[in-house]
Amino acid sequence: MADRGRLYPSVIVHGREADARGEAVVDLARRLLCERPGEDPAAECKHCRRLHWPDSSALFHPDFQVLQRDLKTVTSVEAVKTLLRGAQMAPFEARGQVFVVAAADSLSGEAANALLKSLEEPHLTAPRHFFLLAPSQFDLLPTLRSRSLAIYLGAAPRPEGEAVDEIAAGFAVAIAAHRESGSSIDLLAAATALHEASDWRDPRAGEPWTVAAAAVRRAIDEPGAVPRRALLALAEELLEGRSLRLRGITAKRIVEGLVVKHLALG
Repeated sequence: MADRGRLYPSVIVHGREADARGEAVVDLARRLLCERPGEDPAAECKHCRRLHWPDSSALFHPDFQVLQRDLKTVTSVEAVKTLLRGAQMAPFEARGQVFVVAAADSLSGEAANALLKSLEEPHLTAPRHFFLLAPSQFDLLPTLRSRSLAIYLGAAPRPEGEAVDEIAAGFAVAIAAHRESGSSIDLLAAATALHEASDWRDPRAGEPWTVAAAAVRRAIDEPGAVPRRALLALAEELLEGRSLRLRGITAKRIVEGLVVKHLALG
């Protein structure tokens, strides 16, 4: 659709991890802005060469704008309005424009409504495309979903490897000690093993919760593990921990609370 110039003005790119979503959008942007439309972009034209995700290159293209989010819990209406100012002008160099909201799931209600207004007003003189990136399309308001084409990249890769094994081993040692001693100090050590192994600075990031849940599931097979049912329940609630984080509760406190809830000896 992009090669034929028939791509929807608004596209939701969801699934996989954030890097994969960014790579997909850069590829689509090259197809939309390339000097040779319809050909497989090989980064040879003056537009394709300069189209890169902002974090990966010093190159810049004025008709490819990305709104990234800092460590705040929401993307504000002010940030969206700044992005949309460029959509009120004609393209600077290319035959069209591409605007990307890198964390569309973090849009505040007011910001989403401001964006919605632009989606409903197609550009009259040049193609203009918006890409809304999110882990799931259902993280976006129904009004945005109803006006966009959703492209699913597939499920995010499951955490694997030595890192998860190491977390699981440390967690298992702590809960085994708790079964012997009944001490809350050992439970806190188990929570620390889950918490200290990941980067929790981004309050909306799902990966730390996924890694913690994977480590708990892996610990089921470790010597001295508590009953399987309790560990599975803990893993399940860890996967939902991000929603608690967005209420202003620290990640460490959430992890500690869930560990104590499910693993404290009665």
